[in-house]
Amino acid sequence: MKIDIIGAGSLGLLLAGKLILAGAEVRLWCRSDEQAGELSRQGITISYEDGSLPLHLTGSSFRAGNIDKFAETVIRVPGDWTAIMLKQNAFHDILPKILAPLRESRLYAVCFQNGNGHLELLQELLPQASVWAAVTTEAAKRKSLTEIIHAGTGETFIGKRRNINPIKGGLEEEAAANSLTKALVAAGFRALMSKEVDTMIYRKLLFNAVINPLTAIWRIQNGELTASGERIQLMKELYREAASVYDACGIAYDADAWEGILEVCRATSGNTSSMLADVLASRATEIRWINGSIVAMADRAGIAAPLHRWICRLVEGMNVKER
Repeated sequence: MKIDIIGAGSLGLLLAGKLILAGAEVRLWCRSDEQAGELSRQGITISYEDGSLPLHLTGSSFRAGNIDKFAETVIRVPGDWTAIMLKQNAFHDILPKILAPLRESRLYAVCFQNGNGHLELLQELLPQASVWAAVTTEAAKRKSLTEIIHAGTGETFIGKRRNINPIKGGLEEEAAANSLTKALVAAGFRALMSKEVDTMIYRKLLFNAVINPLTAIWRIQNGELTASGERIQLMKELYREAASVYDACGIAYDADAWEGILEVCRATSGNTSSMLADVLASRATEIRWINGSIVAMADRAGIAAPLHRWICRLVEGMNVKER
């Protein structure tokens, strides 16, 4: 299987490395010539926090290039699947220009983003494409342009969102998605196809909207959120407000979702959330597509979500670009 991976961050490198090791033909598309060059020279290294021996894939075992060359390459030599691993801000800022030459192409694309809005944008950019969602609990941290730490294994679910229009030929789409899922399993991931991906997306959004911004604001790891009653109280207030928005929008969520959030904090106690990592690196965060999604849903339902709105403004104001 020939797989294009757009975005060489922590999860992008993890996905690429394991797929290459399993025999897939991978083209990895980076946002900078510097990273593409380093990957071509040094390859990909995946190390583990538990002390397991690291994996190393040589630069000759895959192709790395600048994302600007993606469209012309795919037009000339199509791949089987495109996995989009960019964070939400890059997804919205970069992809419209990058994908413009492919507007009439019938790509198979799977998106690994947190939050909401990206799948609808991709279907708008590529109306003939077969667009799939991936919801994953895999955890990885990037150490350098070429090395990542696989910080935690999880599950990856592949499915269609109900509001994304499928192309004609549903059986063909299902077969292609099944082949992708099998390739992920062969690469060592716990991957499954699911018809409940909408529920999973909203579940992950709810969890991220409570955990990620508070770790970024307080600059703490996930497990430290439960270290005091004051922190737990603010978490609970964010959760209750988000749950009320879900209720108003008719979005189902688990009756034990609050306990699930606390369990995630315990299970990932040593993890640095992606939002905290962005803040520490002075990068733009995904707050607009996480808590901002909660605010947007509240606005559409005609109810207030003042705490999530305030959290958005607070996080957005943490990194200010020089003018």
